[in-house]
Amino acid sequence: MTEIRLSGMLICQDEARRIEACLDALAFCDEIVAVDSGSTDGTLELLRARGVRVFEQPWLGMNGQKDFGRQQARGRWVLNVDADEVVSPELAKEVRAVADGGEAGPSAYRIPFRNYFRDQWVRRCGYYPDPHVRLVRQDKCQWDAARPAHDRVLVEGETGALRGHVEHYSFESLDDFLGKSRRYSTAFARDAYGRGRRATGWDVAVHTAGRFFKIYVLKAGFLEGTLGLVIAGLQAYEVFQKYARLWELSRFAPPTEGTFGDEL
Repeated sequence: MTEIRLSGMLICQDEARRIEACLDALAFCDEIVAVDSGSTDGTLELLRARGVRVFEQPWLGMNGQKDFGRQQARGRWVLNVDADEVVSPELAKEVRAVADGGEAGPSAYRIPFRNYFRDQWVRRCGYYPDPHVRLVRQDKCQWDAARPAHDRVLVEGETGALRGHVEHYSFESLDDFLGKSRRYSTAFARDAYGRGRRATGWDVAVHTAGRFFKIYVLKAGFLEGTLGLVIAGLQAYEVFQKYARLWELSRFAPPTEGTFGDEL
């Protein structure tokens, strides 16, 4: 049996329409592992037809789901991507070289991301190079399951950096952005409230205005024209939601189950 040195790993749900580009770009991996949280659109059938090792797992939160996938991977190295992400040929060569190398070196690597709004690469607004830890030693790293939203990888050892990038087709439309920001802001508020954090109206105002200023001015969003203005506004609105939801929990009794971000 061929030695498995590199596992491609992704989490997904109802991604049949766009997951094939992601899978095509992972062909250089020794295996592909997918953790599905309840697809009904043919994603499971597509994955199995492509020879992907599929695990059906109810949603554990972003980091919990990814760490479940890491544990199923048989490779010494695990490359994590999402269904809307495509590994560039340059990055594939770098990742393969790491996986085929020796034991010495970092335990994980940060990878730069090219983030897109629809079909346009957003070069500014803090959207590039936007590095994320996505290549990890299976036995030296784990995703922090205690954090429900946004990647957080705990690394035993050093973290290096790769130069090749991931093409991240982040947002297909304004509605897509708003839907994702609602889920992220809800997860943030729940987590922050559970950790004892509280928010006032001042927090809502300052963090919202601060995010717009950071994206539009400090991160040169104004140089992107209308696109930069829209991105800055969307980013500010996501922060507004985060702190408004935390304020709601701080000001009023927590709502009953199923009435606060039940889409999570």
